[in-house]
Amino acid sequence: MFRFDRKQEVFDFGKFKLGGQPGEYPTCCIGTMFYARHKIVSDPEHGVFDVAAAERLWNTQVEMSEVTGNSCMNQIVAESNEAMAKEIDWFVGISDYPFLIDSSAPEVRAFGVKHATEIGVADRAIHNSINASITPEELAAVKESDLDSAIVLIFNAIEKGTKGKMEMMNKAAGGAQKPLMDYAKECGITRPLIDTAAMPLGAGSGATYRACIAVKAMYGLPVGGGFHNGASAWDWMKKWKKQHKEAFAPVDIGSNLVAGIVGADYYLYGPIENAPMIFPAAAMVDIMKAESAQELGLEVLAEKHPLKTTL
Repeated sequence: MFRFDRKQEVFDFGKFKLGGQPGEYPTCCIGTMFYARHKIVSDPEHGVFDVAAAERLWNTQVEMSEVTGNSCMNQIVAESNEAMAKEIDWFVGISDYPFLIDSSAPEVRAFGVKHATEIGVADRAIHNSINASITPEELAAVKESDLDSAIVLIFNAIEKGTKGKMEMMNKAAGGAQKPLMDYAKECGITRPLIDTAAMPLGAGSGATYRACIAVKAMYGLPVGGGFHNGASAWDWMKKWKKQHKEAFAPVDIGSNLVAGIVGADYYLYGPIENAPMIFPAAAMVDIMKAESAQELGLEVLAEKHPLKTTL
């Protein structure tokens, strides 16, 4: 749809590359597993889950990735250190794809990066995330680990507009004592993935998308986010879908597609169960971006891309 003047960084994640000018590489779709109340998890504290069901879900996402040409990762969420170790061990035992280390508890995320280092898979592990509320202990764990990739979440609780988000990258803003990019550099993060921090409709959702353009224009870094969270937090839709269940899926998936049009490189699209819906939609947008890129003197650089696999 457009071409950025600034050089766009492209990061290698082994099985695929992420970043670049819109249209050069496919959008990466990242599904979440073991999230709160995930039906395949029977004991979140001790990391007990239905292994067969988990493998089916992961394999479905990989199949959708192969069919459309969109790359993918796994977002692993854990409630405890024990659960984190079991989930990571399970995943690296069945797949060589990249994965995100995530939890609502900073000490569990810290444990996750240590564990990934100890078992030798830090090269495909991504810390989620470096943000304004990250604890010194978690920062130290990332710094001491072998990880070189992390999500940098530019959420600004004080100034929720685009300006506030951008200030998180280059100023001590939003409660952070340093610019988030300084934290990332100090931790040895050489493959930062910027997350523009999805906000609900009516509470800053526009800035979520404008920031995608701003990040790529000013820094040339890969950008994305959990855009579906903005749709999920839409108060009107919460009420409407109670009697119009069919209305939610287009909004949920569509929230990602808007980001794709303005240059997003990855979608944290939510429950991995949604893979069959998000991948075809992501492929559609990527074809549009690739065709537009050709008019701007660019070309598809990825070996696998929806323009090549679905036409």
